[in-house]
Amino acid sequence: MKIKYLLVSLVALFTATSANAQDEDKNFLNHLSVGVNVGTPGYGIDVAVPLGNYFQIRGGIAILPDISVNTDLDVNMASVTGLDIPNSVEIEAKTGFTNGKVLVDIFPFKRSSFHITAGAYFGSSEIVKAYNKEDGLLQDIATYNAAYPNNKIGYELGDYLLTPDENGNINAKIKTASFKPYLGIGFGRAVPKKRIGFMFELGCQFWGSPKIYCNNDELTEEDFDGDGGDIVKTLSKISVYPVLNFRLCGRIF
Repeated sequence: MKIKYLLVSLVALFTATSANAQDEDKNFLNHLSVGVNVGTPGYGIDVAVPLGNYFQIRGGIAILPDISVNTDLDVNMASVTGLDIPNSVEIEAKTGFTNGKVLVDIFPFKRSSFHITAGAYFGSSEIVKAYNKEDGLLQDIATYNAAYPNNKIGYELGDYLLTPDENGNINAKIKTASFKPYLGIGFGRAVPKKRIGFMFELGCQFWGSPKIYCNNDELTEEDFDGDGGDIVKTLSKISVYPVLNFRLCGRIF
């Protein structure tokens, strides 16, 4: 939270400073550029305007398209007989997200394209979703578990038992914060001095500790043993998302 408030304060300070200097600096909101981006946040489009010679602000959208992977989970039925259910279930895991962004580029040197960027991405909180591909496939298991809540059966992810909801479906998610402060450095100008420009940027989104859910119930380290516990512990420590971004832009006026 301290990082979030620090970034917001920095952006407000930089914007106010530029506004106070606009009488002396004619390069204030007098140009507009449009850029296309590709990188680890996905692909996207944005617009940018100058806030004097030392600041530029840009806003837009970044889309990481869905990437799907299929895998099978085995059923845990050691203490149950007589049920005609699949021994394994095909699970589709999908990652992808969409974020808006507002970023301020700070140029310490008037004639250099080197910049420091502060701002935020905001939007998707779900970064991974996993579910059974055939809807309602596990209804018999859901019915059995409702009748015998102390002897539930389900499918194993590591050492955790994924049980279907009342509709016979398994839905697992990995979620982060929807508001992600950002810090980065790079070269290039969002509003180029010439008609066409190019930007390179390297930074981090601070998205907090990811959380894992199954059917809307949050899983903790206590729900896992062995490899499953290692997965949760590893994910819980990944609190930043690396950003490598390339931007091609054109100045409209």
